[in-house]
Amino acid sequence: MTKVIRNGQKALPEWVMKLIPFILALALWCTLTFREQYFLKKVEDLSVFLFDKQFILESLRIPGGILGLAGSFLTQFLHFPWFGALIWVSLLLLAYFLTIRTFRIPSSMSALALIPVALLVIGNMSLGYGVFIMRFQDHFFSPVLGYLAALIPLGVINRSRNFLSKIVFTAIWFIAGYPIIGVYAITGAIAAACAELSDSESLRKQRFTLLLFTLALAVLVPIVIYPLYTSYRLTDSWTLGLPSISEATLTRTVRAPFMLALLCQILFGSARGKLSAVSLSAARKTTVQSVLLIVSVASVWGFWFKDDNFRTELSMTDAVDRYDWSEVVRIYTKAADVHSKSDAKAYASRTKKLSQAKSKDEISAIVDSYSKRFFEPTRTMVMYRDLALLKTGRALDEAFTMMDGGRPQKTRYQVPMAYQSGKQFYFQYGLENMCYRWCMEDIIEHGWSFSTLKYMVEYAILTGEYSLATKHIDKLSKTLFYRKWARSRSELVSAPESIAHTKPYKGILPYLCFEDNMSNDMGKTELYVMNHFLNDRTRNATVQYNRAALLFAMRTQSIPKFWECLINYIGSSNDIHSLPRSVQEAALLYRSLEKTGVELIYDNSVKEGLDSFNKYVSSHPIRDMKESLYPFRLKFGKTFQYYYYFIRNLHTY
Repeated sequence: MTKVIRNGQKALPEWVMKLIPFILALALWCTLTFREQYFLKKVEDLSVFLFDKQFILESLRIPGGILGLAGSFLTQFLHFPWFGALIWVSLLLLAYFLTIRTFRIPSSMSALALIPVALLVIGNMSLGYGVFIMRFQDHFFSPVLGYLAALIPLGVINRSRNFLSKIVFTAIWFIAGYPIIGVYAITGAIAAACAELSDSESLRKQRFTLLLFTLALAVLVPIVIYPLYTSYRLTDSWTLGLPSISEATLTRTVRAPFMLALLCQILFGSARGKLSAVSLSAARKTTVQSVLLIVSVASVWGFWFKDDNFRTELSMTDAVDRYDWSEVVRIYTKAADVHSKSDAKAYASRTKKLSQAKSKDEISAIVDSYSKRFFEPTRTMVMYRDLALLKTGRALDEAFTMMDGGRPQKTRYQVPMAYQSGKQFYFQYGLENMCYRWCMEDIIEHGWSFSTLKYMVEYAILTGEYSLATKHIDKLSKTLFYRKWARSRSELVSAPESIAHTKPYKGILPYLCFEDNMSNDMGKTELYVMNHFLNDRTRNATVQYNRAALLFAMRTQSIPKFWECLINYIGSSNDIHSLPRSVQEAALLYRSLEKTGVELIYDNSVKEGLDSFNKYVSSHPIRDMKESLYPFRLKFGKTFQYYYYFIRNLHTY
C-alpha cells in the first residue's frame, strides 16, 4: 500500500519502481532495433567469430582472451540487429538486478544500480566513428560480460563464513580468473574485499588482511603470469580485457565509461554495509529514486552519439555491400529531403537576425552560428552516391542535381575514409590492389573481420587468384551467418567463366582497363580515386571508365582536365549530340570564362539557365558565400553553375 507523508504527497508505489527497469530496457531495445540497426550491423560486420580450433587458440594469447572470445561469439548475433540487441539488453537487465542483489542495495535506492548499467550503455553508444578503429570488435558484449563475471567473487565470498576459505578462494580466483577475464577479475576481487571491509560481522583484522592480500595479488599475479604470454606489454597487464582503439591517445577516452562502471563496483562494495542499512522516508525515497533515474537516463542520452550523417553513411554502406545501387541513391535523397523543412526554418530565423545586425562582425557571427544548422552531406555520402549513380549509368545526368558538400565528421576521432570505406570504393572502382592493401592494413591494425574476409575473397576472385579465394572462403564457411555467401563464392571459383555475368563483378570489369599498381594513398581515398581516373587512362579505356573520369574532372573543377576528359568521353560514347545537361552546363560555363574549349551544340534551356544565373548574381550581390549558399541553392541547386561557385574548398579525408 502507498504511504502518505506529512506534506500530503505520496511515494511511488513499489510496483512502479519494479516496472521501470523493464520499461527502460524495452525503450533501449526499440531504439537500437529501429534507429541504430545499421550501427549494430556495422559492429557485427567489423567483428569475426570462427568455429575453428586455430581461431580459438589465437584468442587465448592474452589474459582476458576467453572473455573476448565470448564477446565475439555474441557479437555475431548482431547480424540480426533485433536479436543481438535483445541479447545485449537482457544482459544489461541482468547486470542491474545482480548489482542490487550482490551489493544489498535497498529498494529505496535501487536506481543506484542504473548507474553502472548506464555507463556500459554509454561506452558502446558514444563510439560513433570510433567503431572503425577499434582494435578488436568484441567490445560490444565483452564489458557487460566482464561486469557480470566480476560479481562472482562478491557472491562467493559473501556466502563464506570461514576466513581461510575466503583467502583460498581469492587466490584461486586470481590464478584462474585473470587469464579468463583479465582486469575484471582484479576489480571483482577488490570489490569483494572492500565489501568484506564494510561488513561488521567479520573481525576487523581479518577484513584488513583480506584486502591487503587481494591488493598484493592484484599487483603480483599479472607480473607472475606475464612470462607465459608473448603478445602484449607488461604495462598493459592491468587493462587487459578493456576495449582498445588503434589511436593510442584515444584509448583512455574509449575505456573511461567501462572503467567507471568497474569503479562503481568497488564503491558499492565499500559501502555495502551502509547501503543495506539505509532507511528513507517515503518522500526522500521518491526524490532519491527520481534523481538517480533522471541522471542515468539523461547521461545515456547526453553521451549517445547522435549524428544523422553518420547513420546515413552506415545505411548507405549496407546498401553498397548488397550492391543495391537504387537504394543507395534513395537513402541519399531521403536524407536531404528530411532536412528541407529544418533548413527553411533555420534560414527564416537567420534572415530575421541578420536584419537586426548592426555590424559586419555581427553578421559574420550570425552566419557562422547558423552554418551547422543547414544540412550538408559528408564526402563519404557523396562518394557513395556518385558510385551508385555511375553503376546505374546516371552519374552525369543526376550527380550535380543533388545536394553536395563536405560536412566534417562530428567526432573527436576524425577517421580517415580509407578506414571507413576504402575497401568498398577501391573494389568497386577496379583498384583491386589498393583494396587488397587496405584489407591487409585492416588486419594488422584492427584484426580480422567478416568485412575483410569478404573483400579478400572478392579481390581474389576478380584477380583470378582462386587458391587465395578458396583459403578465405574456407574461413567464412566456419561462420554462423556467412556460410551461404561462402558457398556462392565457392561456386564461382569452380566456374570462373560465369564471373563476368555475376554481380558485382560485371559492373567492375569495365574499370579494369589499366595497369593496376599499388601505391600510397595517404589514407585519402577520394583524392586517390579521382587522381586515378584523371591520370591513369590508357588507350583501351571503356565508356564506363571515361564516364567516371569526366565526372571526377567536373568534381575537381579543373577546366583543362574537363576538356581532356570530355574529348575522351565523346570519343568512346559518340554522345556529342545528346550530352547530359550537367556536362553541357559545365562546358558552356567554362567557355564563357575562358573563351576556349570544345565546340558543342547546347540545349536552349542550358543557355537560358546560365543567363538566368548571371542575372540573378547581378541583382543579388554576394556579401558572404555562407550567407548566400542557401538562397542560391533553392534557385540554382540543380545546376553545375551552383556547384562550381558554391561547392568549393572541400577537404577530403
